[in-house]
Amino acid sequence: MKSYKIPRLQEELRKILNITLTTKINDPSLAWVTITDVVLSRDLKYAKLYFSHYNNPASHENIRERLIKTSGYFKKQIAGAHIMRTIPELSFYYDDTEDRAARVETLLASLKDKYNDEEDYENFDEDFDWDEEYEDEDDDLFDLDEDDDDIFDDIIDIDEDEGENK
Repeated sequence: MKSYKIPRLQEELRKILNITLTTKINDPSLAWVTITDVVLSRDLKYAKLYFSHYNNPASHENIRERLIKTSGYFKKQIAGAHIMRTIPELSFYYDDTEDRAARVETLLASLKDKYNDEEDYENFDEDFDWDEEYEDEDDDLFDLDEDDDDIFDDIIDIDEDEGENK
């Protein structure tokens, strides 16, 4: 049976820590820092906290050190929420998802510049009639001859006769 306890606790811890960061901690070096993910161990004794920062000039290591220094206050907030019997040991890791996404965006932009299809769209004729262009080729594939109609009628008659005999 799948346990839903750990994912629920992870989400609640993430909410508590983000609220604590935004409203209760007045450290300018932690401005625009958010906890993006919380991963709890199975025994609930250890928690990996992934953080990211937007528009913050401090380095990842400086922010990590500040978060480690405030981990006691984070633990106090977790204990005050009364959602866990034991308070986990907190460890902080930088979440580089935004950096990787920005790298992919730049790669896609460079590919778009390299393979610009606007010239092809300029030569595209909206009034082009595809049916007229391929009319002769499609006739052989999809049109039934009168002989084919007779074959289908014979098959239907045979099926009806077998249904009556049963």
